[in-house]
Amino acid sequence: MHLLTKFLVVLAAVAGIALSSLTISFAVNNRAVLNDYERVYTELDAQRAVNQEAAAQAAAAREALQAKISELQSNETALASQINSLQGEVGDLRRDKLTAEQSVTSLQNQITQLNETNRLLTELVDRHSSEVVQLRANELNLRQNEIALLDRISDLQSSTESMEATVRSLREQVARLESGEGGGGVAGGGSTSPDVASYVRGSITETRNDDSGSMLARVDLGSEDGLAAGKRLYIVGQRGGQATLVGYFIVQRADLQFADGTVDTAGLGTTPRRGDAVVSNIRR
Repeated sequence: MHLLTKFLVVLAAVAGIALSSLTISFAVNNRAVLNDYERVYTELDAQRAVNQEAAAQAAAAREALQAKISELQSNETALASQINSLQGEVGDLRRDKLTAEQSVTSLQNQITQLNETNRLLTELVDRHSSEVVQLRANELNLRQNEIALLDRISDLQSSTESMEATVRSLREQVARLESGEGGGGVAGGGSTSPDVASYVRGSITETRNDDSGSMLARVDLGSEDGLAAGKRLYIVGQRGGQATLVGYFIVQRADLQFADGTVDTAGLGTTPRRGDAVVSNIRR
């Protein structure tokens, strides 16, 4: 029993100590709570002041926004009016565009018609030019044929004259032979003339200069035409639109159908060239 009493006394002491501790702790916590309450109340008052100021600012901002909204509404009304005006102008522009497109289409049709007309005119001009060229070519051919015919007639006349002269010469030789004078006459006649006895006509087919500077040429006449070494032909060329004596061709070597020789300009001041005519004599 004595031990139980001691235990209870000790337990009561411990409980008292604990109670004192709790009392002290409560007092401390109570003071802290009071301090926190005062601090929170002070912050609440400050927050209320801030909220009141924010509310005032919000009210001022609301009024400013309301004024801005009113201004924007006014601007919207003005813009709507401008949009309506612009839509009217767009309609006018569309009508003008349609009119311009119609004008462009009309102009394009006119341009197409003008191009077709121009094409037809060009075709007519080309046909006319072709016909003129053909007519000129035909006229040139006719003139060339006429010239060739005149040359042929002249050649035939010259050949006839040469043949008549040859016949007369043969008759004279026959007469001399019959009278006993033929031998020396025939030999002498063949040794005195360096030119071709009968009339022949050809052309120069080639010209060149040798190392000494002398002009050499080839003609389309040969031994079949009576050409031989030492024979001489006249060179006649077209200069200034008329036939002109431009030099002499002296045969050096004669083949059957061509002959080579030298050219003597004889101080005439002209140069023979390919295509110039060569004749055995000049008819005046």
